[in-house]
Amino acid sequence: MIKFQSFGSGSSGNLYHIATDQGQIFIDAGIPIRKLRKLFREHGVSPAKIDGILVTHDHADHVRSVGALNKKEGIDVYATLLVSEGIKSNPAISQKPLREKTHAITKGNPFYLAGMKIVAFEVPHDSHDNVGYLLTYGDTRLCIVTDCGKPTEEIEHHISQASHLVLESNYDKDMLENGPYPLRLKRRITNGYGHLSNDLAAEIIHRHCHHLKKVWLCHISDNNNSPELALAATKKMSGNLAIVTLDREKPSVAEFL
Repeated sequence: MIKFQSFGSGSSGNLYHIATDQGQIFIDAGIPIRKLRKLFREHGVSPAKIDGILVTHDHADHVRSVGALNKKEGIDVYATLLVSEGIKSNPAISQKPLREKTHAITKGNPFYLAGMKIVAFEVPHDSHDNVGYLLTYGDTRLCIVTDCGKPTEEIEHHISQASHLVLESNYDKDMLENGPYPLRLKRRITNGYGHLSNDLAAEIIHRHCHHLKKVWLCHISDNNNSPELALAATKKMSGNLAIVTLDREKPSVAEFL
């Protein structure tokens, strides 16, 4: 089985902890390092036992603590070359990962970590590069798609293979349009390289609800959405499928998939 836990999902910082009986990984590490260390102590997570950090993209809320965990805890980093270059050039990241402990991954080429077969795939977003991940361990196939501007055939293909899905449901269209954000920022969010709306997330899940066992809605906006709105949009189209929302700043309950 795969053990899955979110330590934060949103613009305040992202980190997912995934464990098997053969090892453990993080996906992203954008939560401030002092807060992370406190959370790890409280939830019994030992950085010394982490086999690697898989990075989705180079925005600070996903990579803020990658360099610190890499240098101080010795955790290897796995990212595409473009994501690695983006981290190096990001002025918000004070500690950069060590070159000799950073591994280049290629979208579409499987690699293995913690006993899992892992495939990275293209996800449209306004970063240097952005990937989702499909992790396979036995009969469990966990697909993670966050910070996604729009659905694509490639994304849908990987979701079609999944038994469990973590999917962005970032904003409610009415809240965004009628909210305080300047027009430029609103258009950045909705232009196909920003974030997924509740409605788009619901449509994606509806197309795959017949084979999915559970869905977690992630990266829910604090200003333009609510967990209740995200859940209602998705539940309306997906019947009895188990769907839950991930908290922006609080750890979720660890689940065995």
